Amino acid sequence: MCVTPEQLEAERRSSRIAGIAAIAAGIIFAAGAYWYQSINSDAPEDNSPALLRFFHSHAGELLGASILQGIGMLLVVVVGLHLYRATKARDPAATPVVQVMAIYGPIAFAFSTVIRAVALALLASDFTGRDFQTLDAADDVFKNPVLIAATVIGFSGVLALAYWFVKGCLDAMRVGLLTRFMGWIGVAMGPALVLGFGTLLMPVWLIALGALFLGLWPRGVPPAWEEGRAVPWPSMSPTRAGEDLVGGARNGEVEAVGPKDDKTT
Repeated sequence: MCVTPEQLEAERRSSRIAGIAAIAAGIIFAAGAYWYQSINSDAPEDNSPALLRFFHSHAGELLGASILQGIGMLLVVVVGLHLYRATKARDPAATPVVQVMAIYGPIAFAFSTVIRAVALALLASDFTGRDFQTLDAADDVFKNPVLIAATVIGFSGVLALAYWFVKGCLDAMRVGLLTRFMGWIGVAMGPALVLGFGTLLMPVWLIALGALFLGLWPRGVPPAWEEGRAVPWPSMSPTRAGEDLVGGARNGEVEAVGPKDDKTT
């Protein structure tokens, strides 16, 4: 399936918006995550009264860091939708589930991050105002239904994001919109998010994807963006690789190297 010239021009305009959104998402999310981690580096361990007092004294900073992360994740929606629509335009069989996950995942992640920070700030404030700040009372605070719900929603968002990274990047790579490097790194991001360390790599990948959308890729953007159709990457099977190296033909013949001699002997 080919994209019409009008659709291709509209896609290029969308690429500029998505590229800026991807770079901004990577920078803003990384800033929020770094800020949040730097604050929590001094936090007491375990669900103790001291931890709630820590949350209360740093409520503004923790909320600000969480909001930054939330804004960064919401911008990922723009990125995911653009990549899906470009893939769909070149492969009508692309599943719409990818689009749903590209929307739900970042929104659920952002919502849970901000709601959890707000709930902790309010609960910590209420706890520090009590006369009796026991371990059991502190443990009850961390079992608050709002915190549990936010955690569940956040985990579902992570799973949705993981699906989008794996399936969305595979589909985009198959039609030639992502280089193999970007595609496989994106695929690996899915399980990395579920395992808990994907958020460290995601900002770098988003910034690189933004550069690709903006046409700033070192070796130029993949041809599928310019031609408006699927341009699958050549097979890298051992047979194909061997033919590329030695100049083999389809039936195993090897072309002669050097000048031809038409004279018979």
